[in-house]
Amino acid sequence: MEEPIQNQNSQESGPEIEVIFNYSIEDEIERVEMALKKYEWYKENGYKIGFPALIQEKLDKGEEISKDDILKAVSDEFNSNQNTEQIALLREGWDKMKDSFFENLKTLGLTLQEKYFVSLSKYGTAGSYGLPNNIILNTERTKWPSYIIAHEIVHLTIESLIKEYNITHWSKERLVDLIMNKFFPENQKLQRDPENSIQISEIFEGNYPDIRKIIFQISQQ
Repeated sequence: MEEPIQNQNSQESGPEIEVIFNYSIEDEIERVEMALKKYEWYKENGYKIGFPALIQEKLDKGEEISKDDILKAVSDEFNSNQNTEQIALLREGWDKMKDSFFENLKTLGLTLQEKYFVSLSKYGTAGSYGLPNNIILNTERTKWPSYIIAHEIVHLTIESLIKEYNITHWSKERLVDLIMNKFFPENQKLQRDPENSIQISEIFEGNYPDIRKIIFQISQQ
């Protein structure tokens, strides 16, 4: 495979990128359903998953879980008033870091979305994403929600290249961590070591911010 050339069309100007927060019972039901579908994969990969108390009890007992069970479990724990206040606090925290974050993200020269939608949840992993611009933030599992939002936006930004070059899950996570460490040097974090973790770091440091070249070279390991 021929080595790619970096995309030079970085977004140096344009309208402000908007991050929209939302919390709904429909999203919570969908979140629990999705987490249950991936439950075995999450366990195999060492993820800690949050569920409503009723659902967790049934999982612990090995009992079947119906859609009615999910609806009741989510409804019992849903509190729209509490999360209205939480959205205000999250928006305040995000506003303090968004400008510097997007300024850094644009240096990768990749396409960004005009809007990102953040659905708040009590369940599932700390954060997850869905193309092209959807993020789910578990407010119960993180002390640094703005950092998780930024982490998931980085995922969304590089996901097309991850798929194009068939990068494995933990290599992808290591790459996002390395990018985030460049953006937030005061908050260094690396998730568990993937295969070739040393080589991934060397490729990253030797080619940053040419993210396409980095991902291509990782795919060759």
